Amino acid sequence: MLPRTRYLPAAGEDQAQWCGVSYLDGVLTRREVLSTSGASDAYFDWEERISHDNGKTWSARRVIEGVTAQLPGGGMVTYPFGDCYDTCLGTRYERFMRRTWPGLPIYTFHWGDRRHPFDDHCFVAENGGMPRLLRYEDGPDFDPEDPFAPAFRETNRAYCGVGMAFDADGTVYYPLVCQPQGHGHTTGGVVLMRRDPTSGGWSASNQVYIAPEWSSRGLLEPDVALLRNGTVLIVMRGSNTDVTAGRKWLTVSTDGGRTLEPVRELRYEDNSRFYSPSSIHRLVRSTRNGKLYWFANIVPEAPAGNGPRYPLCLAEIDDERVAVVRDSVLTVDDRGGDEPEALQLSNFSVLENRETLVIELFVTRLGEVPEHFWQGAVYKYVFSPPRASS
Repeated sequence: MLPRTRYLPAAGEDQAQWCGVSYLDGVLTRREVLSTSGASDAYFDWEERISHDNGKTWSARRVIEGVTAQLPGGGMVTYPFGDCYDTCLGTRYERFMRRTWPGLPIYTFHWGDRRHPFDDHCFVAENGGMPRLLRYEDGPDFDPEDPFAPAFRETNRAYCGVGMAFDADGTVYYPLVCQPQGHGHTTGGVVLMRRDPTSGGWSASNQVYIAPEWSSRGLLEPDVALLRNGTVLIVMRGSNTDVTAGRKWLTVSTDGGRTLEPVRELRYEDNSRFYSPSSIHRLVRSTRNGKLYWFANIVPEAPAGNGPRYPLCLAEIDDERVAVVRDSVLTVDDRGGDEPEALQLSNFSVLENRETLVIELFVTRLGEVPEHFWQGAVYKYVFSPPRASS
């Protein structure tokens, strides 16, 4: 396992601390987006802090204004999903997801029947400019004077992907979980948004979906990477069914993100299968050795829904076979013998350090305090990829 250090304390006795990390420019300016939670998917106390020396020193925390709003027509949360910096064009992309609850308070969830009374829309701002709605179907833009307009709420519904990929020519790839008109929260597919470096416009690929017998909640939390041959790879979370164990899923595009191929299972390079719960994951290409690494929960037995969310592992992706290299799997962290089965090692942030080229993970360990599940502190892990062989 990788050594871990306590990076930030829990926000309180029953309050978790969350930390998302990113670079704001092509040098060493870092941003951390911080929030707290004491219940599933309900985040408060949104703050940020900035470091101009690669995390050695930090500014004071500053409140991020306007994230949560209880308006006369309902609740609205504009989640700051963090930044992705394109070194090719020198452009910073800040990602947002706006969730609206018409006629209801924020964070109203119906976990039992999954008929959630909210709608999601994704936006991207470039270099601190105004956020732009990402559209994959016809529909109106967001109107701040009428934020709950039915025509807006019912079109271009989407949940943000967990990362972007940048091509050498400046093309940007950003996957979304799409819920077009007629689709509910359990039948979402994936669409790949593509930004043209010349026009600056965003266009959408075809939409791909997963069979309900493969995943009970559609496709979730896609991440994207470019393979060495230029293929665009998207890996997605699913959820087990009565006939399909918990797996991760993938789709690829071989025409520059314009067309996505049918969804298939992510497997080992020898075509053997592995289990993975319905949990987030990340793809990171190492600058040091050129290898593509995947960070995810890989579990020894068939999971049930979201868990177990341990161990947290990392592994290489075989660029040619588009598969996980079995012998490369390394445990980042695992449940200790005295820790509860409810422990979660997921919902993490990943960053390649631009000075040292190590990969840093920031994980909130929910459930590590048995009597206070939400008392999760942030821990830092450092993975040092081996240097490329000469």
